[in-house]
Amino acid sequence: MSIFDLKAQYVKYGEYHANPINIISHQIFVPSIQWSTMGFFSLTGPLMEVPSFLLPLFGPSMLNIKMNFATIMALSRICYFITLDYVAAMLYTPILLIMLSTSSHVMETFQYPKLLMSFIFFISWAAQVAGHYKFEKRAPALLDNLIQAFAMAPFFVFLELLFMLGYRPAFHKEVSTLIADKVRIFHANRASAKKKE
Repeated sequence: MSIFDLKAQYVKYGEYHANPINIISHQIFVPSIQWSTMGFFSLTGPLMEVPSFLLPLFGPSMLNIKMNFATIMALSRICYFITLDYVAAMLYTPILLIMLSTSSHVMETFQYPKLLMSFIFFISWAAQVAGHYKFEKRAPALLDNLIQAFAMAPFFVFLELLFMLGYRPAFHKEVSTLIADKVRIFHANRASAKKKE
């Protein structure tokens, strides 16, 4: 399965995120995991100078940007998401840049930023894991696909929101059908395995 195949990747993600309550939980907690992670990654300090070709793309506000690990992560994600779905990636880019800016600001200005980010990070992960076991009745996707869990989950959560708003209805219908089939097969196999015990 190619990491650049949106349909295959989204279906794999969807297998673990089919329950409506778990989907809502992810809409809340995946962004907070990403935001707090960016905050911690901003502590690396500048790793290099901001490439001059980036300055005109974002205007004067980029003049104060630090090219730390959080910034490199954000820019890498934007590039990757563009390969998956250009329109959705362009809609997601401002959100990601706001998350980058605000998480870095918190780390630079709050009195106890590491404590705050740690609290948000661990509560968010606890909610995610609990949601998978309680509502999906299965382990989180990160146990099967670590790259997808960390690199793609924020974008797929955003895509879910776009689908709810009517974005790419034919694609959404196609992947929803494939996801429902995968979930049904998983639970049938699980029930069969329990009967054999």
